Amino acid sequence: MQKDRIDSIDFWRGVALAAILINHIPGNVLGAFTPRNFAFSDSAEIFVFLSGVSVWLAYGRRFATGRAREATAALLRRAGQLYGAHLALSATALLFFGLVTFFSPYDLLMAEEGGGRIEPFLNPAAGLLGLVALTHQLAFFNILPLYVLLIVAAPLLLSLAVRDIRLLLALSAALYAAARAGLVLPAWPGHNGWYFNPFAWQLMFSLGVACAALSRDRGVPYSAPAHGLALGVSIGVAAIVSNCLDLLPGLVDEAGRYLDWDKSELGVARIVDFFALAYAVAFSGVTRWLKGGRVYDFFCRLGRHALTTFCAGSLLSAAGQALRAALDANGLATPLADVLFVAAALFLLDSLTRWIEQARPPQRAPSARPRLAAPAAGKA
Repeated sequence: MQKDRIDSIDFWRGVALAAILINHIPGNVLGAFTPRNFAFSDSAEIFVFLSGVSVWLAYGRRFATGRAREATAALLRRAGQLYGAHLALSATALLFFGLVTFFSPYDLLMAEEGGGRIEPFLNPAAGLLGLVALTHQLAFFNILPLYVLLIVAAPLLLSLAVRDIRLLLALSAALYAAARAGLVLPAWPGHNGWYFNPFAWQLMFSLGVACAALSRDRGVPYSAPAHGLALGVSIGVAAIVSNCLDLLPGLVDEAGRYLDWDKSELGVARIVDFFALAYAVAFSGVTRWLKGGRVYDFFCRLGRHALTTFCAGSLLSAAGQALRAALDANGLATPLADVLFVAAALFLLDSLTRWIEQARPPQRAPSARPRLAAPAAGKA
């Protein structure tokens, strides 16, 4: 999307993609160590927020300098690429799940996490039409339709941001309120609406645009009290989600009666938790400690090729589901098997992204990189 890349954005996007791969293999032991197990928010918030940041960095200046038509055309082309990738990914996933179900004793179409996989087989015309229209989405493959709509809406959001950030946030908040009042895109064939309600999730994307626009000159300001509060909130949420490390069973269920962390509608608690955790981590020095190392470079590569990583990772997750079903049925499922599969999947993703970069080296312009405003003790 842009020539001037920011390593830290790619790094955290790569971390989110790795977590998505693990979380999309239900029962995998490594799922206990992904963000959703110590926070109300999870990888989806990271991915959507950073997408908003990246869109502003890639296209915001064009809107500000009168090149809105050029930027809009580029964004619509990108939306077309995402739409094509979603159709290809959904078709490949259906073929894989269908083959596993029909030629093995393991039924992945009717599994609890199947999410409508069987519909295109029971009612091919309606199921396939729904996939094309984005109204029928498979579980674990339903974030790309949200991303398509966000990129289509990006020209309007960027225009508002250039005109007045307050106007962008006001209209985005109003649309979010409408979503929480019941506004949703319908799901067909099927019931209810989209799993990721785009009218609600556009707020996270808009907040990414706004944060990038506001911090473009001075970076994210550091405040010791704010950092302490963010750490406190993050630790408190981790205690709730983990039931105080299982010392208080039922704590998270009780908290769920009072706190709003619904994922489909982007609950308020998820938003607060995400920004608290993001601010705490931003000034923790994590990226500074890791920068230049192999782990940092690995996640940066995944993040630089996010679409390819997501598509390939989703298919590897599907393979992981099939493998785990077979191991479970034969009493062979073990934590070691889970770890080995994820390690192999990440190795394949690393090999794929390395091959892409060897075939088409990324262009960089370090002078365009913004920075975080760091505390006096050192840069964050």
